[in-house]
Amino acid sequence: MYNYKPYGRTRPNKLWVISIAIATLISTFGLRYLFGRQQKTAANNFCVGVILPLTGNSAYIGQSVKNGMDIASADYAKQDASKQLHLQLEYSDTGGDAAKVVTAYQSLVNIKNCPSIIAVQEGVKALIPLAEQDKRVLLATSVPDNGITGKNPWVFRFFVSAESDASTMADYAFSKLNLRKGAILYVNNSTGISYRDSFTQKFSKLGGNIIEAQAFNPDDVDFRTQALKIKQAAPDAVYIVGYGKSIANIPIQLREAGVTATFLSMGTISQPEILQAAGEAANGLYYTTAEFATDLNAGTPELKQFVDSYKSRFGTNPVFFEFFGYDSLKLLLLAAKRGGTEPEKLREGMSAIANIPLAVGNVSVGKDGNVQFPIVVRKIVDGKWTPAP
Repeated sequence: MYNYKPYGRTRPNKLWVISIAIATLISTFGLRYLFGRQQKTAANNFCVGVILPLTGNSAYIGQSVKNGMDIASADYAKQDASKQLHLQLEYSDTGGDAAKVVTAYQSLVNIKNCPSIIAVQEGVKALIPLAEQDKRVLLATSVPDNGITGKNPWVFRFFVSAESDASTMADYAFSKLNLRKGAILYVNNSTGISYRDSFTQKFSKLGGNIIEAQAFNPDDVDFRTQALKIKQAAPDAVYIVGYGKSIANIPIQLREAGVTATFLSMGTISQPEILQAAGEAANGLYYTTAEFATDLNAGTPELKQFVDSYKSRFGTNPVFFEFFGYDSLKLLLLAAKRGGTEPEKLREGMSAIANIPLAVGNVSVGKDGNVQFPIVVRKIVDGKWTPAP
């Protein structure tokens, strides 16, 4: 007789059942872990959109700001061991064209969904109503124009304002240098007009007199016509307002025209390549700037950390705009870590910042949205800056 086992269902092997159960558990909990991890990553993602000129006449300003932000981003990645926030920087180049600023903003907000925008240079005023409408934190840097802040609670500025900067220079010129007759040579855009008006108002209020004001276009390199008119007016001070490498020609052409007045200016003129190009014509020039120093090995640990990191990466010291790029991003990161990345929480975090040590010094955010920090006057001697008396 044959041992016969009918064909059909047989009893499942115990090992096979256990294997299926384990695989199911791993799959279920693995998916839950992965999904939870993705949710956490999305929740902790912090997108910062940056609108700036990386090409065009103002490219050196935009690139300097970007360099500072890149250092801040790298420093943050090293220090934030907990990875509380995943920083995502999104740069958008305007080429210095103010008309492209709104398009860049809309892309960063509507497509990238960035809760905060850092805007550099021209065209920022067009974003003010949009920031309030979309409830996005707008931080302007390297934008000194009057009328940027104080209009709505979503807009902040981390830079010298034309009002405070020009007023400081006017007060120093009148009170310390005993200058009474001023002329202004300014770039014909919102920045130049803001400086012209603020300097005129303060200087006149103190008892001085603006006897000549001449404008030039942002791309101009020949200022001889304006220089001749200023020579004929015979001022004892000329306030130079502009940016871009071509402003090195201004003190040269003023001296060539026979202008012997004391030159006054703003921090943009202190760029090494500008001072080198201006040469002897810039000697004796006074300018206003933020109170930080790299050449004197002085300052806070925050300043030293930035300068060391910057020099290690780029092989040179930061000069001016780099500081504001670095500190602007640091400020947003601080606000986000304290309050969160949701726009309303981020805005509240920005508004609450007070007496925080950064590379430019101790900063606080005023009620009008301006980041407050010390401004000083310096003097150019033999192609280098020195503290003004």
